[in-house]
Amino acid sequence: MSGKGQSSKSTFSAAKNVEELRRLAESDIPALAFAFERSGDEDWAPEHSHARGQLFALTRGLLVVEAAGERWMFPSQRCAWIPPDCRHAARSVGGAAGSMVYLSAETCRGLPKIPCMFSSSELLFAVVHRVLAWDPRQPLSSAQKRLIAVLRDEIRQPEQQPLRLPIPKEKRLARVAHALLNDVADDRTLDDWAHFAGMSRRSFMRAFSAKAGISFGRWRQQARLFAALEMLAQRESVTDVAIAVGYDSVSAFIEMFRTMLGSTPQAYFRGKRE
Repeated sequence: MSGKGQSSKSTFSAAKNVEELRRLAESDIPALAFAFERSGDEDWAPEHSHARGQLFALTRGLLVVEAAGERWMFPSQRCAWIPPDCRHAARSVGGAAGSMVYLSAETCRGLPKIPCMFSSSELLFAVVHRVLAWDPRQPLSSAQKRLIAVLRDEIRQPEQQPLRLPIPKEKRLARVAHALLNDVADDRTLDDWAHFAGMSRRSFMRAFSAKAGISFGRWRQQARLFAALEMLAQRESVTDVAIAVGYDSVSAFIEMFRTMLGSTPQAYFRGKRE
């Protein structure tokens, strides 16, 4: 994510100029942190990578990341991890805000090599809040080193059911996936999609499950959930969202949401905002 809209409450704010920021980022300082705030939705940032690992502690909105042929979604009141040197594109929705910690390559040794989400993140949020107050020019104290160790331990324990959507790499299947991502309400049947891919129904089902790791029906449901979360993060009504993502019945949409995330849309986002 870009630095647009960053808060002045930041360990970086002590730096006098861009060159000093660059020196800090390229140094072996274990952790650098700053707060950020977006005024609204942002377009996709072009694919890029960072030499440092990134830990986001989101307090508002959500973050969408594409990396290694998969799409990840990180809602508010969650922490998100993007490992160093991970090629990814990202965008924020719903006026995302929170804090970000950059960890040095050395500090990232032994940490997850793919993006991760952390649902029980109270401790992570507390540690990130502490890191925000550190002076990056000062050597770490023993207490600060212990907090870095705690941070590393927490990052090693990601959510076991992340909001993750694999994008098949096979050309015909990818065409289907991107068509649905562009319009999740598209109600074409399985036979229609197989024809769109230029495959028989059976071959399409088998190939999609093999390449995506989940069935086509499950994948389409997950894609609709992703689209719904983005709209709900923008505070659209549950009824409008249900219709927009292709559900004829609001109750059916709510049941899908409860099955996937363990609560109703209203309860899920009410809990996050509180």
